[in-house]
Amino acid sequence: MKKSAKGEGGRKAARGQLWLHLPGMVREALYDTVLGAGLACVDEVLEMERVALCGERYEHLADRQALRAGHVASSLVLGGRRVAVNRPRARSVEGRELRLPSWREWSARDPLDERALEQMVLGVSTRGYARR
Repeated sequence: MKKSAKGEGGRKAARGQLWLHLPGMVREALYDTVLGAGLACVDEVLEMERVALCGERYEHLADRQALRAGHVASSLVLGGRRVAVNRPRARSVEGRELRLPSWREWSARDPLDERALEQMVLGVSTRGYARR
């Protein structure tokens, strides 16, 4: 058999046929699905917190403590990637910006930083440090 008739890894391929990388495609599709579901959860949690602060949209409250202030383009680390998030805003009746509790927690740290630091110390060090 000619070299041109062989596919990747020595597998035979019919003339003009392309080998699909199914495991890679499935992994990528699964990752995109999980990332999309994670972003949907982030949006839902942030909106629920804004409703708790400001009340429902178009709701008239006499004792309102905060006002809806639209959305702002932000970013968040999710799944090891920095992703764009349209973050809801809330302002106090005095006009100062209110930070949503979940956003404060999620944007304050990157969960992969600790893991990356641990891997660097364990991989680079020759002293055999124990894991925490």
